[in-house]
Amino acid sequence: MLVAAPRLAAQLLALYIHAMTLSNSSTTATASGTTRSAKEVVEAFVSALERLDYDAAIALAGEDIRWVNYPWTTSRNKRQFERALRGMFGDATRFEVQYADIHERGDGVVYTDRIDIFEGGGVKMSLPVQGEFRVRGGRVVEWVDRFSWLSLIAQLGRSLPAILKHRLGK
Repeated sequence: MLVAAPRLAAQLLALYIHAMTLSNSSTTATASGTTRSAKEVVEAFVSALERLDYDAAIALAGEDIRWVNYPWTTSRNKRQFERALRGMFGDATRFEVQYADIHERGDGVVYTDRIDIFEGGGVKMSLPVQGEFRVRGGRVVEWVDRFSWLSLIAQLGRSLPAILKHRLGK
């Protein structure tokens, strides 16, 4: 009996550590039973945007998603998010993300340093962006992007002739 006590204590400790790991984990189960980390959820979300598959991106958004795209307005729920996303990407023919860095903090928060390449509606731009995503329950519930207004205006200015041509149909 005395020999079994240390083994039992070790097993209980292992179970406790495993339970703590699961409760602090930012992984979520998928329909197939596999788990995805917050980083993998964000990568799937961005990949859907790159494919211009808005339905797939919206499906990965939580009902209470908060999208802050500085300096534009904030979306505070899935309906507002869908409207803003479809409005922003409505003329898109290409969207590509080139990551300089993507990493997970460990509590469902994923940071990105990236270049967003956007083409469509006469616009062609490559915009440096810093993003922060929060994932809960396998869904993106917060997406905050920061970028330089000056860089955005300069790139839109260079695209102005093509934007006018697209809008005026000439």
